[in-house]
Amino acid sequence: MKLHIVTFNVPFPANYGGVIDVFYRIKALHRLGVQIYLHNFNYGRTEETILEDYCEKVYYYDRKTGILPQISLKPYITNSRKSKILLQRLINLDAPIIFEGLHCCYYLSHPQLAHRQKIVRMHNIEFEYYQHLAYLEPNWIKKSFFRLESFRLKRFQRILRYADQVLAISPQDEAKLFLFKNKTHYIPAFHPNDQIVSQVGQGSYTLFHADLSVKDNEEGAIFLIEKVFKEKKIKMPFIIAGLNPTNRLLNLASKYDNISVRANLPHEDLQQLIHNAHVNILISFQSAGMKLKLLNAIFTGRFCVVNTPMVEDTGLEELCIVENDHRNIRKVLSRLTLTPFQLNHLKTRKEAIGKEFYNDYNAKKVVDLIQSS
Repeated sequence: MKLHIVTFNVPFPANYGGVIDVFYRIKALHRLGVQIYLHNFNYGRTEETILEDYCEKVYYYDRKTGILPQISLKPYITNSRKSKILLQRLINLDAPIIFEGLHCCYYLSHPQLAHRQKIVRMHNIEFEYYQHLAYLEPNWIKKSFFRLESFRLKRFQRILRYADQVLAISPQDEAKLFLFKNKTHYIPAFHPNDQIVSQVGQGSYTLFHADLSVKDNEEGAIFLIEKVFKEKKIKMPFIIAGLNPTNRLLNLASKYDNISVRANLPHEDLQQLIHNAHVNILISFQSAGMKLKLLNAIFTGRFCVVNTPMVEDTGLEELCIVENDHRNIRKVLSRLTLTPFQLNHLKTRKEAIGKEFYNDYNAKKVVDLIQSS
């Protein structure tokens, strides 16, 4: 089977949410023998030869950023990702098309693709995501942009009526796409792990990992510093790891000798941090999509402590310790400091995870949906 995939950015290195889902889905589809024609809108990344190991062809297109793409009723994230060359390539090769998010849906309703099978992978409910960014953003110019983009995305989401299938990344998102319920299917996020490799024993630190340039993730890290770790009541160092931490976060963490920030680590080093941590603590203030860092921590790490928005309606609740109040989080962490991760913990996790979170199982579901349409 031949398949076009149009993605919002080069999906390697697979070091943040959306591109992780894309990259590991490509690998899983390749294992099933799917011939992938990958179309990347390049946004701050370079061409990656590793993609050629899993794709028949790999194409790159410049994202058109700046003022002009913003002067439109279409969302900026969509209007800045259009290319006549891309459209022509989609027309020339008759194969189903997966559009990654509303970002890539500029040509979803194009009349020359009217009889082509079209699938949209929704990584979250974009207009809600931008509403939340506006809420968190103190800069009034950025806040205004996020509000405008949220309005445009809510309006633009109706374009999903031109899709044959919509792939929601969480049960919660599937429910929110009720206008398209006859064509919407829950396909969990694809991730780096083929099996649970959590190790028994005792780790020596607690870890929070995320793309730290994202406001929600930064707020989660700051919450943990100010409400949980700064008083040093927990006898275990706290490490914050991730991409592009702001000066605000770096300056705050530097005030405490029990807290450190590890910025822009190579993928392998970050995975080792997750694997060796005694506790992976994951905090979010937005229930959107499926948090890939949560799946990664469950498959790779020991104990996992989360708040409700991080895990709600994911099917992973029973594999985590869920607390929202900072005082209860401190109590849980103090208890876990004295609790080794044992074989019975590992056995429970392997039994509870279910096949629905394994990449090959979900790649087969994607192929079956395409072939059944």
